[in-house]
Amino acid sequence: MKDLPEESNARECNARERSANAVEEPLAERIDGRIYIMKKPKRWHQRIVRILKEMIEEYRKTNPGLCEVRTAPFGLTLAGGGTTYLIPDLCVILDRGKLTDHGCNGAPEIVIEVVAPESQYMDYRIKLTRYRNAGVKEYWIVDRDWDHGYVYYFDDGDMDLASFSGALGSRVCRGLVFDFSRLKHQK
Repeated sequence: MKDLPEESNARECNARERSANAVEEPLAERIDGRIYIMKKPKRWHQRIVRILKEMIEEYRKTNPGLCEVRTAPFGLTLAGGGTTYLIPDLCVILDRGKLTDHGCNGAPEIVIEVVAPESQYMDYRIKLTRYRNAGVKEYWIVDRDWDHGYVYYFDDGDMDLASFSGALGSRVCRGLVFDFSRLKHQK
């Protein structure tokens, strides 16, 4: 290891400078040993995730103790085709035994992804297959660019579609309805 010179050009930063210049660890997902670095979500993406979480929380108020809801960067360690670690935007977990201090071991019952232009292939192809193979019961995709929400019901191979003026309901959590009209102006 190289010794540092006694005098250095470095200076001590105050708290505000450290905060402004902080280097954050990138979020990364792993699929079959391959690492995928995720881009930071944009404001519109965060607003949509917040609204979706609010809808789930409204459901939880009338169904206390039924489920847990988690948002990114909450991670999932999934089995099936190698070790897979994914970070969905939202997930709903009924079996609390799967929860750990760092995430969820196994498939949550519902996974929700908000599609960004750069994540379309990942969300519509790779993650859809991984979630289905891992035992996720419902996979929701919210696509702002197309003003649609899609839900894949993996138990029966069904799929539903609603525009941002409609609503879709969960089959796993009876009574949980996503009113996509609340997302209409989040562009």
